[in-house]
Amino acid sequence: MTDLEEALALLAAPCIDERFFQRALKALALVTQCRWAAFARPSTHRGKIEVVAFCDVKQTIPGFEFDLKGSPCEAIYQMRYPDTHLLYASDLQQRFPDFQLIKDLGAVSYQAELILGDEGNPLGHILVMDPLPQRENTKSREFFRLLAQRIGIEYKRLLMSRELSVHKEMIASTHHMMSFVGLDYRYHVVSKGYEHLLNCDASEIIGKHASEIHGEAVFENHIRPLLDRSFAGESINTQTRIHPPSVAEPQYLNVHHNPHQDENGQISGVIVSAHNITELQKAKEESEYLAFHDSLTQLPNRLALFNHFAKLLPKLPMQQADLAVLYLDLDDFKQINDNYNHQVGDKVLQRVAEILRTVCSNAEMVARIGGDEFIILHSFEAKDESDKRQALNALSLSLNQMLEEGIRHEGEQLRLAASIGYHWVEPEQRDVSALICMADKSMYRNKRRKRLNQPYQ
Repeated sequence: MTDLEEALALLAAPCIDERFFQRALKALALVTQCRWAAFARPSTHRGKIEVVAFCDVKQTIPGFEFDLKGSPCEAIYQMRYPDTHLLYASDLQQRFPDFQLIKDLGAVSYQAELILGDEGNPLGHILVMDPLPQRENTKSREFFRLLAQRIGIEYKRLLMSRELSVHKEMIASTHHMMSFVGLDYRYHVVSKGYEHLLNCDASEIIGKHASEIHGEAVFENHIRPLLDRSFAGESINTQTRIHPPSVAEPQYLNVHHNPHQDENGQISGVIVSAHNITELQKAKEESEYLAFHDSLTQLPNRLALFNHFAKLLPKLPMQQADLAVLYLDLDDFKQINDNYNHQVGDKVLQRVAEILRTVCSNAEMVARIGGDEFIILHSFEAKDESDKRQALNALSLSLNQMLEEGIRHEGEQLRLAASIGYHWVEPEQRDVSALICMADKSMYRNKRRKRLNQPYQ
């Protein structure tokens, strides 16, 4: 296994807590062949940088803080997109003679990548240092960029996870609801929590049938089955979604149903204890969305693409190749950023995403995998290879026709174009990375042919 393959394997392994950062830094150290790697962020103490995780291939070093001013990290926080990479190849000691950490480690080289939030604000940075000089190369720089994006996502998820824990405690203590529901499905007793949930007085709930409070559909599909199980003697703890007619939006509840027996030992109803976890559910859904979607275009991201593609491959028929991987790369996109600005470039990418959603509405997935690069997974049902090729060519033509309309900017029409490559997924092919790579190579061949005015293949 190569260093890059081992690094990617480290990142791909599941991890849902702070251990991810140590794993990511180990991967970074492997790719760059450096001894030290770190993930740091601006501290809550003004003018300080907090090292969240530090990887030393020879020993363990706990987190610490240091002054930003006068450190190698000072310059990285003065950078802005798209220039977010920094390299001091061999003169670290000479540049920062008074920085004690460099002296203590004996580091002579430093390389870093800034991590940006959705609004372009710095969240932190990742770095590597080594006692030997470093040489920047395309492989390590690209890995830096991808890792910075992934760490940014995981860091936001970690913060949200901590926030969810706080929400759980608040919800448990302030939104408790209790009620007694008889065998007639009517509320006999309700707590103040129900008044808050349903936005009405308890007197308006007591005596009412559950279907009157929650609506007939919710009652039949969600509430009645649980009550019937509890009437039969079963204690149930579950989460459920309700949408009472009196409430503006659906509510998510963590509910416990406990059968109640009368003095004769006969079940007379159910004691229902519930906590409103709507805000918790919203935060969870937002966290999951952040992890699998590109924040600029709202398309699925690289992680979502790989996960979906890996699940899709085993379901493909073994007889023929009906699924195509299309790799779309905008032509001369860098000139738009250079001649106008990155805000215009962002609008272009958002417009491209709209076009892809429209033209490829029947596709299995449309994803943005980075920069101006998009992947389309599309099945083509046709009689023979010729028909499939014609359908694929028609799709590519439609995409470029809509792209040619472009966007308007300050009265000027910015016309767009893209180079598109494709690869038919053969029955025996099951390697997601290899399939995307083959579509990528096809795209670059077509991009060269376009420059030479040669026909697409």
